[in-house]
Amino acid sequence: MRTLHGIGYSPWTEKSRWALDHHRVEYRYREHTPLIDELALRWRTPKGTHPSVPQLSEDTGVTTGSFAIARRAEAQGQGSPLFPEQALPTIQRWEAVSDRVLAIGRSSVVRRMAGNPAFQRESLPGFIPKALRGLFAPSAALGARFIARKHRADPDPEASLRETVVPALEQLRAELKGRPYLEGGFTYADITACAMLQLAVPAADTWLPLGPATRETWRHEPLVAAFADLVEWRDALYAKHRRP
Repeated sequence: MRTLHGIGYSPWTEKSRWALDHHRVEYRYREHTPLIDELALRWRTPKGTHPSVPQLSEDTGVTTGSFAIARRAEAQGQGSPLFPEQALPTIQRWEAVSDRVLAIGRSSVVRRMAGNPAFQRESLPGFIPKALRGLFAPSAALGARFIARKHRADPDPEASLRETVVPALEQLRAELKGRPYLEGGFTYADITACAMLQLAVPAADTWLPLGPATRETWRHEPLVAAFADLVEWRDALYAKHRRP
C-alpha cells in the first residue's frame, strides 16, 4: 500500500493529495512531525535527494516533492490528464512561480507559529493527550525553528510578500483574464497556482481540515482584500474538481 507522508497545513502536501485523489490512486496518509520524524524521513529518502515532505513511499521506491508525486499519480491512476503535452510549458512555469511563493509563505508561517501557543498545540502529534498538549507546545516551537533552519527561511517574509507574492498573484489574475482555467481545461497548472492562495486564506474545511489557530495563522488579511477574486476562483475550482 502506498503511503503519503506530509504536513497537513502544507500547500505542497495539498498539491500532492489533490493529484493523487484526482487520479483515484489509493494511499494511506501519515502526518509528518518536524524534528521528531526527521530521522525516519532521512532513512526513507534516496541518497542524493533532499529529505523533505511530501513523500510517497511504495514497494518500488520513494518519490519526493509534490510535482514528482503528481507525475507519479498520473502514470499510475485514471481520469483526465493533469499534464497534457500542450500545457507543459504553462505547468512548468507556474510550478516555478508557486514554489517561490510558497517558500515565502512557509517562512512567514513558521515565524508566526513560533509565537503562537495555540498553533503549537494544534501542531503536536495526535497521540499526545489534550490535557498535556499545553505542556508539550514548546516542542512544536522547536519544530518550527528546525523547519526555518532546514529550509533557510526568509529573514523578512513580509517584505518578500510585497516584493514577490503580490506580483505573482497579479500575474495570475492577468493571465486568467476571468477564465476558469489557465489552459483550455483543468490541469496541474491550476492546482499549483491555487496553492498560492493559501497564503491569503486556506481552502474550506471540507477540503482542507485545519484547526482554528492554524487556519487563522495562515490567513493574511491584506492579501485577502487585494485578491478576493482569486480566492473565489480557487474556491470554485475546489468545488468543481477537488473531492472532499
